[in-house]
Amino acid sequence: MKALKTFIKNHTLLSIYTMVFLILLYGIIETTGSKYVFNMFLFFIPLITFYFGLTYLAKNKKIKGFSSLKIIPDLLPNYSFLILTGICILLIIGHLIHIGGSPAVKGFSIMDTISIVELRRHITSDASSFWNYISSFNIKAILPFTLLLLTFKKKKIFFWILFFIGVFYAFSLMQKSYILTVLFPIIILLFFKKKYLQMFVLFITCGIVIVSLVYIQNPQMRGGINNVTNIDIPSDDRIEDDRPHFQKVLVGLKNRVLIVPGEMVSEWFDKIPNDKPFLNGDGYSFVCNINGHKYRNYATELYPVIRPNFSRRGLKGSVNAASFMYEYSNFGKFGLVLSAFLLALLFVIIEVIFAGNVLLKISLNLFPVFMMSSGALTTALFSGGWGLIIVLYFIFESDFKHRSIKNKSLPLN
Repeated sequence: MKALKTFIKNHTLLSIYTMVFLILLYGIIETTGSKYVFNMFLFFIPLITFYFGLTYLAKNKKIKGFSSLKIIPDLLPNYSFLILTGICILLIIGHLIHIGGSPAVKGFSIMDTISIVELRRHITSDASSFWNYISSFNIKAILPFTLLLLTFKKKKIFFWILFFIGVFYAFSLMQKSYILTVLFPIIILLFFKKKYLQMFVLFITCGIVIVSLVYIQNPQMRGGINNVTNIDIPSDDRIEDDRPHFQKVLVGLKNRVLIVPGEMVSEWFDKIPNDKPFLNGDGYSFVCNINGHKYRNYATELYPVIRPNFSRRGLKGSVNAASFMYEYSNFGKFGLVLSAFLLALLFVIIEVIFAGNVLLKISLNLFPVFMMSSGALTTALFSGGWGLIIVLYFIFESDFKHRSIKNKSLPLN
């Protein structure tokens, strides 16, 4: 047991991702048996090999750290946390003004499912690309990081102000995962600090937001009508049978977490290259900007192939898969090995940056690593906010060191 704890402490991200890999493997076996197990290990075994090889090089100082940039935190003023908090709040207010207020609040008065679906779509379609990117960066990186920073600096007033604004913002955008994104780092912190009562309060907050959104997104639960005959609603948002609503939500979440990620990997393996050719680099927008080719996004192109019934109704959507499938869709089995190298390199870099601070390493990286089960690595790092979280930690690292994680006083006390 001690050896296992030491391994997890020293190789935290690889340990977390191993759980992600096992979940994917379970979903694949449940949906297609052993057909694609070889492909999965063609990715995972190189990942292990590259990771420990790069770790060995890093420990022997053949991969330099970031010492030349360590001057950046020293240039920050003592009130930098206040600046970050202000930026967070201003971005939230600006985005809500831009989209005309809180969509979720508007949703309470809408009594048919199609209008609810359109309301959710308009959150991004009616906003400019600028605000869509800013909103993603804020809710996936700046907001959860700032709450964690305020926790360590024991700025109670600012913490609670940002907490309630952040919870309302996550609720307003009508995506159930957002409230988890915002509060997950603090929940992990409280778990390891054994602050179970405070952790329970945050879980209750997440539960209230999620149940409220399910209630809004299903007007038939409040006397409205379900007129969604030609609209694709995610399975965990649909209420169609006679089982208790709570049970249906749990079943939907279970399928989405344990089955759907692996099922999508199987679908991509099945359709590429049988129905869609390998892209040979055209699946990366930055490559297409260089070679002048047209960028192709298989997450959307595969939707009518994988979901033909919905496509025939004129519906458009996307079918995201695990991160390594994007390299596979470009370069075949070589792409699986390439993806393993890129992910191993990222894990080693993060381990170097967070060296000596296991708690924050887990708190800030656990959720993004789990998101590797259903999205591209480049998406997670950039628009997904993971890269920004890493940069923010690097900049504010000294603030966390000044407030030792052994200090039991937190704003939630």
